[in-house]
This record gives sequence, C-alpha cells and structure tokens, in this order.
Amino acid sequence: MTAWQGTARRAAIAIGVAIVAVVATIADVSAQGAAGAPSAASSRPIALIDASGNAAGKPFNETMVLVTLGDAVVAPAVIRPILDADGRAASGLATWHSGGSVLYTSPDCSTGALVHTSPHAGIRAASQVQTARGIVLFAGAIGPSITESVQSILYDTGCASVKVRQNGLVPVVMSINLTTTYPPPLSFQ
Repeated sequence: MTAWQGTARRAAIAIGVAIVAVVATIADVSAQGAAGAPSAASSRPIALIDASGNAAGKPFNETMVLVTLGDAVVAPAVIRPILDADGRAASGLATWHSGGSVLYTSPDCSTGALVHTSPHAGIRAASQVQTARGIVLFAGAIGPSITESVQSILYDTGCASVKVRQNGLVPVVMSINLTTTYPPPLSFQ
C-alpha cells in the first residue's frame, strides 16, 4: 500500500466515523424531542381549577376566565388573588371577584335583569355580584344593546331602588353561583 493509499484509507475511515457520529446524534435528538419543543405534559390546555379539582374556566387574560353556564352560554368571570394578613398575594391562589351590579326593570331586583355591555370584543356581557349565598355571575344576551327604564339595582350591598332610563344594556339570559359551583381557592393548572 502506498503512502497515498494509506492516507486515503484513513480519511475514508474518519469520514465514515464522522457520518456515524452525526447520524447517532440526530437519532438521539429526535428521540428526546427538539430543544424548546413542548413536552406532552405541557401540551395539555391550561384551565382554572377549583378547590374540588373541577375545571372552572379557561383563561382569557390574567384576571378573566371564560366560564360555561349550561350547555351553550360562555361568559367572562373575573378572579382576584387571595391575600394574606399582610395584604400580600398568596402564591398560585385566587378567588372570585365581585363588585359589579345588575339592573332590574322591577322595583325589587326580582325581574327584568340587565347588565351593561362588555368592552371586550367578542365577549358576552356579564357582571358578578356578592349575594348572601355567594358570588353570582350574571351572563347577558349576545346582540346589540338596548335602552330600558331601570327601577332597581343589585349591588354587593343589596338592592337599591332607583328610577332611571339607561342605555348600553342587554338582558340577563343565565346566572350561576360561582362560589358554590366552583368553590375557591382557584388556581391555574
């Protein structure tokens, strides 16, 4: 064997070893998954989970989730952090927020419930009110707003008698007691 043939043979062996190493590396990376690719566990959709382990809603933004009421009504519900004695947010825990209002055409907050339209595009109008039985989510109809004569308003503090003509309203089509249906604490999982 000449010197040239020996050099060529060693070069061919080196190239062969390099090809085997590259193929082995590619096979190893393919078996592990591409860097930065989500794993099977993280491909599961994120949901707001209640204290019973039930899915309460799907996240819309950091403080709003979409809750299904009945079979076909999806409405936004607002959450807030659970605070400790020092006023600091507990890690990973939330509760339902209240502070909204529901307007009524009746003088005693019993019939003709209405809510203000939503500023969020494509999101149903809704309001959350603290009642004696828990925080209730009132979901409005989909469609254009109307003007109505309002005779009472339900607040967290109770029913107040008023007489006002209000625009930008939609009728309430369904309500759900969030506190009893999806008990806090809540967490995204």
